[in-house]
Parts: sequence; structure tokens; C-alpha cells
Amino acid sequence: MRIAVAGSGIQADFLISFLKEKKHVIVAICDDRKQAGHLSEAYDIPVVYGDPTKQYVLDDADIDDFDVLIAITQSDADNLVICQSAQRFYGVHKRVCTVNNPRNVDVFNELGVSVVISATYLIASLIERASTGEALDDAMDAITLGERSDQ
Repeated sequence: MRIAVAGSGIQADFLISFLKEKKHVIVAICDDRKQAGHLSEAYDIPVVYGDPTKQYVLDDADIDDFDVLIAITQSDADNLVICQSAQRFYGVHKRVCTVNNPRNVDVFNELGVSVVISATYLIASLIERASTGEALDDAMDAITLGERSDQ
């Protein structure tokens, strides 16, 4: 799949590494010059340096008709703008974003974001499932996906 990742920091680095291992074609859009250089060198992918909420930056990323765009900036509002622009102007098939405010999950879904991820929302759902008779181990497994079971 052709996937654009808009954002920077540890999340972008991990996500790009994960997607690259799965053999996806990745384009990164990063507003941190130092990290843009790191991502380009570490993963041998095209990286566009600039604010991903700006249409000219998305133009430079050449994301027309991409399969997925993932917006993982620190700003919920920016992630919404990025996802809506990807759909409206570039025909990106699926838009995914993270949100800090769990109250934004339903609103963003209604506004056309395909998948909205909130860590707080996920944890609350898992706790609710665990407290209504479902196994707490299942909830903890979902939370600790990145940990090795033999540790």
C-alpha cells in the first residue's frame, strides 16, 4: 500500500519503521527539519519538510490517490485538517488520525475521518470490558501489544 505519515516524534519514527518492515511504500511529511533528515536517512523514504496542514506541503508530498494517510501530530485540530484535505483534494482512500481528547473520536468520525484513535478512549473501553466480566488479561494484552510475553 501507499501510505503517507504526517507528523513527527517517536510515534512517526516507530510507525514508519513498522510500516516499512511490512513492505509498504511510505512518504513522510514532517515539520521538524532534524527529524525529517533522520527519517529520510534511516528509512530511505521520501520526506517532505513542512507543515502538513498546508496544501502546498501536501502537494509536494504527491499523495494523490494514496491508499492511506495517517495524521499523528500533537494537535487534534491539525490532524482533522490534514485528514479532510487528504480526502477532499487528493482522493486518499482511508484517513487515520490520533486524537488527544477522547471526546473528538465521534466528532472526527462524523466529519469523515476513517479511523480515529485515542489512547484514553481505548483504555476506557478496555477497562469497561474487563469490569463487565470479560477477562482482564485480554484487556491488558491489548494495552501491552508491544511487550514481549517472555519477559
